[in-house]
Order: sequence, then C-alpha cells, then structure tokens
Amino acid sequence: MRRTLLRPGPWPAFLILLLLFLASPEPPPPRPSPSLRDLLPLPREEREAWVALHLRLKASLHLLLGAEAARAYDRLLRLELRNQLSGKRSAFARPEEALGAARRWVLAIGQAVRKGPVNLEGLPTAPHHVLPHAREVRAAAYALGLPPGVLAAIVDNEQYGGDKALGLSRGVREVVDALAEELAKTQGQAPLSRTLGLAQMSWEDALKQEARLRRFGAWDPLRPFPRTEAEAREALQDPYLNLLFAASRLRGYFNALLSLPPEDTRPLEDPWLYYLGPAWHNYPLRAQNLETWEDSFHGFFKGLLYQVVLEGRWALEGRRLLPIKAWGPGAPEPHPSPLPQVMP
Repeated sequence: MRRTLLRPGPWPAFLILLLLFLASPEPPPPRPSPSLRDLLPLPREEREAWVALHLRLKASLHLLLGAEAARAYDRLLRLELRNQLSGKRSAFARPEEALGAARRWVLAIGQAVRKGPVNLEGLPTAPHHVLPHAREVRAAAYALGLPPGVLAAIVDNEQYGGDKALGLSRGVREVVDALAEELAKTQGQAPLSRTLGLAQMSWEDALKQEARLRRFGAWDPLRPFPRTEAEAREALQDPYLNLLFAASRLRGYFNALLSLPPEDTRPLEDPWLYYLGPAWHNYPLRAQNLETWEDSFHGFFKGLLYQVVLEGRWALEGRRLLPIKAWGPGAPEPHPSPLPQVMP
C-alpha cells in the first residue's frame, strides 16, 4: 500500500510572513516641522517680539486678502527662515531683515486695499513699468486662467532689474536686443540676446506656445503664429504678445507642478502662485530647490499688491501710488471703507 504525501498549502508561509510583519519595528513617526520660535535663533525677548510681529502680519493679511493669502505668507516666511538656518540661498542674511521687509509690504498692501495712497518707499518695485500696461497684463493673465498679480510681479521683477546700475543694465540690454533683431532678420539667427520685452520672454520659448494658446482660445486665429526666430522677436516686441507668451509658458509649468493634465484650462487662484511664478520665471533651478532670493521673496508680495492695484486705476507720484477717483454722472458715492485700519 503506497502512502500519498500531502503537499503543504500556502498557509505556513503566510503565517511566517504575518509573524515577521508583526515583529518588525514600527516606522518612525514623521519629524514635526519646526516651530517659528525654532527658526528664530535670537535671545528670548527679541525672539518673542519678532514672533508677535509675524502673527500680526499674518492676521492682517487674513483680514485684507483672506485665509489662503495669510497661509501663503506664513509658508514663505518659514521657508526663508529655514533657508537662512540651513545655509541655502535666502533673500536675507537675518530673520529681522525678512520680517522688516514683510512688514513694509503688508503696510503697502493694506493701503491699496483701503484705496488710499500707497507708500512704496523702501520697496524694490517698479510700478512705472507695470501700470502703463495694466490692461495687457490683465488680458494676458485671464486668457491663460492666471491671477494677473502673478504676471505683474514677473514684469516688475524683470524691469526693476533692468533699471539697476544707474540705467547701464537697461541700456546694454536695449543695444544688444536691437543688434540681435537685426541679425535675425538678415542672417536668420542671432548668437546673443535670448530674452526680450516686458517679461523678458525668450524667443525660443515663444515658438513652443502655439498648442497651449490655441487650446485656451487665447490666440487670434486670423493672426499667423511665429515660425522663425525673426518672427518671434518681432512678436515679442508687442507688449500684449510678450505677456501672452509669458503667461502661456507659466501656465504650462503650473499645470505640471499641480499634476493637472496639459489640456486643463480651469482658472488657478492659489496665492502660493505669487511665489512660484516669479521664482520659476526668474530662476527655475532655484525654485525647484525651494530656495528664496530677492526676486522670489519680493515677487510674492508684489503679486499680492498688484492683484489689488490692477482692480482699480492709479497714478504714480514719486514713490507713492495715488488712487484715481471717478467723478461725474454715474460715479458711486464716496463711502468709508468697511475694512479695519490694520496697522501691523
């Protein structure tokens, strides 16, 4: 009589795996994010004063622009302080400098929200380059579903940089741009001057925007799309087209960053875009590394400010923005602002 040997089923192996799983140590809990006080290596009394200022600034932005804007400010400030401590690229050397700059920006934003004179003294901004193109900025941004403040901040950063060195930077740029455009027309290409116009958009990137612009319905179907370097350079001299190409490039980045499909055309409204847009447009590698520097830090506040300013009409007088009031039949009666007089 032969004996039949029974093969063991899968259960012993399963039990062994279960015992190993139960016996394995639990994964360590995620490290808590450092508190604001941990990011301020200062004597106790001085540290508490700066913490109190930060909380006042955050509360002010909450009242002025809403909870999302306040959270975006808090995120930026903590990122700047972490970068200072870790030795990564930061906009300032010390926490006091970052909070002092934030205070000046929030004061200006509050003045703009209340439709009063806006004091820009001490703020690195160039509204004289942005306000004359307010209509083009709004139209280009809305065409790609972006907040206009993001695009305005990019223009301000680029043009403010061009004003440095007593005009030498802008003068050199304009000479090189003119030479490059002439070479592109006569020889088909130019070995210099890759970026042009208000947003300093490169002609190579401009040629890549056709599909997205048509998908958003933002390109005039009766207008031929640029096909050559010379045609792209000519188009980028038009302020609206320059801004439209820049907005399209920016929207492609935001869709990829937010894991949205390329064909997604919904409007984007997250205030954190005010940091990401100027940072990425100015220096993509630094933005990817979550570094902070002058253009990205100040660009965030410029975006918040211009988002408010572009809703009205303003005149520039020195370093002050003055609201232009409408008078005559049909003008609304003047009335006090319902917003509290927030003075951080």
